[in-house]
Formats: sequence, C-alpha cells, structure tokens
Amino acid sequence: MSISEPFVVKRHGLGTTKTALALGTAVFGVLVLLTLGIVVVQTIRGSSVRGPLEAVWLSWGGTPLIFAVGLPVLLLVGAITALEERRDQDADDVLLTVDDQGISLGGEQPRTIPWGEVRGVCRVERHETEETWEPRLIVMLVDEDALPRSTKAWGPSCPWPGTHEILGRTLPYDDLATAVAQRAPHVPVTNRGRVED
Repeated sequence: MSISEPFVVKRHGLGTTKTALALGTAVFGVLVLLTLGIVVVQTIRGSSVRGPLEAVWLSWGGTPLIFAVGLPVLLLVGAITALEERRDQDADDVLLTVDDQGISLGGEQPRTIPWGEVRGVCRVERHETEETWEPRLIVMLVDEDALPRSTKAWGPSCPWPGTHEILGRTLPYDDLATAVAQRAPHVPVTNRGRVED
C-alpha cells in the first residue's frame, strides 16, 4: 500500500526564519504606531513633538532608537532568507520524515535509512549530565536480541523532534508510532524511557 503524503516533522517556534520575521515585523509595526501616536497626540494638543519622542527613543541609553534603526535592515535580510528557504523547500527545517522509502533524520547530519535496514524505532532518554536527561529518537539497525549496552551503538539518532525549540511543540510518541505502522507494520516502535549508557 502506497501512502501519498509523507509524515514530516518540521522545526517550529522561534527557531525558524518565518517566525522570527513575523515577530520582527510585529515589533517594527508597534514602534511605527507608537511614533505616529505620539506625533498625532502632540499635534492635537499643540505641543512640541520633540520632548515625548526623545523620552521614548533615547531612554535606556538610546537602545530603542538603535533597535528601530537596525530592525528594518534585519527584516530585509530576513525576507531575503525566507525567500531562499522557500526555494530550498525548507529542507533545513525538516527534522524527521517517515515515508514509503524509509525514515529520514534531519538536522546537522541528515541521513535516510531504508525500511529494509530498520530493525526498530525507539524513544529513549539518555543521561547527559547529573541532572538532565535528553529525549532522543533512535532508528535501530540492530536486532533486539543483539542490542549492545550503549544506546549510541543501536543506530542513528537525533534529538526527539521539538525538544530543543523555543515555543516549539514536541512530537507526540503516538503520532510517530502511527506513521511507522502505516508504512512498515513489521517495524516495532517502542518507548524505553530513561536508559543509562
């Protein structure tokens, strides 16, 4: 059975150019409206515009003014970058793809593993430091009865999609299990929890 639409997990939150561009545009819009509001109010009052504008733009050592002057340049660069990303089909933002051919892990070292090589897919939490556990997605290339002690030798892995993004949404485990079951019902998907390597 061929599934036409692949299951794709993309980077969301503040890590994407589109989101940063939208936030920057909103901030710039607020700054323009603030300036226009001050000018209109002071003109209606018949008072000088200079004093209130200086109070706003030169406060905190002139930081708002520096920000307002630099923001249009950043927005222009962001818009150009967003157009380039559209041409590249957001390939850098794809964290995980499950399709008829196999599983593709995105990120810094992208890799595609065909279904014929996949022995399982699992979610583990690796002990990174004394206090932190990092959730990871592992595409297992070793049969269950031959798994080495270290999860790092089980197969290629990546951080669990969405866990390192500001305001991002993590991939629900059930969504991954369903996507794999639709395309490769013979491949087990497990959640092994915390694992000491």
